[in-house]
Amino acid sequence: MTMDSEYPQDEKTVLLDREGLGPAHGAVTDFPSPPRFEQLEDRMIYSAHLQGAQRFSVGSNILLAAAWELLLQLVQLKTGPARESLLSLNDQLSSEVNAFEARALHQGAENSQVMSARYVLCTVIDEAVVTTSWGSRSDWSKTSLLSRFHNETFGGEKFFQLLERLSRDPVKHVAMLELMYVCLSLGFEGKYRVMERGRVQLESMQDAVYRQIRHVRGERLPVSLSPASMKVTRSRVRFISFTWVALGVLACLLVMYSGFAWVLGQERMTALQPFQSSVSGASQTPL
Repeated sequence: MTMDSEYPQDEKTVLLDREGLGPAHGAVTDFPSPPRFEQLEDRMIYSAHLQGAQRFSVGSNILLAAAWELLLQLVQLKTGPARESLLSLNDQLSSEVNAFEARALHQGAENSQVMSARYVLCTVIDEAVVTTSWGSRSDWSKTSLLSRFHNETFGGEKFFQLLERLSRDPVKHVAMLELMYVCLSLGFEGKYRVMERGRVQLESMQDAVYRQIRHVRGERLPVSLSPASMKVTRSRVRFISFTWVALGVLACLLVMYSGFAWVLGQERMTALQPFQSSVSGASQTPL
């Protein structure tokens, strides 16, 4: 017996009616017409984007996942061109702070935790604005994010008071510690900016937070965000003049968006690396 006769290829499948008497003439499904290939392809693409968005919005650290847009803005403020309208920038950042709060609460973060994270983010972003060449000459402090959301004008000291308090119970507050560590890694200095030997003290504190997170998570943070490697990266960001051409800005944004999209699908420690990668990529962009 040949293979062809054993497995005939030209037999047709016949669909019988419910009584099994003859071929069924009705539609097999409830669809008015068979789906076209183009429609099927669109559905598959939409489903892939939807699954990616779901993975993107959920992570081991709810606060870090919810804050990705604000952290991206932080990188852009430090490395991008001057903002012409501080009023529109303030409105944009305020909207993103509200969006962060809504996302974090929706994902199940405690209200008190979200308020603390909001305070931290407002403080860090305000410093990023006023330490730029264009922001230092502005009246940003009168309409800062911290004054709008928390009725305070300077959080550079309370940030570290909060960090010290949370460090007493790192297991309970590891999500906040990770968020604050990312802010420190992206260049936040607070009160240590104007203190003698402030940089040395800040690096020692950052190293302590690094070791606490590593101890709680049981994993080693990426080398690119270890305290030793941060010294070189921050100095590059601080001393390089960023007069960006439009193409360079767009390319940098694409890289950062891709990095953040990848980050939130990974485990927590892996999530720290692309934030620093964004800064490193920005500092090496040609003028």
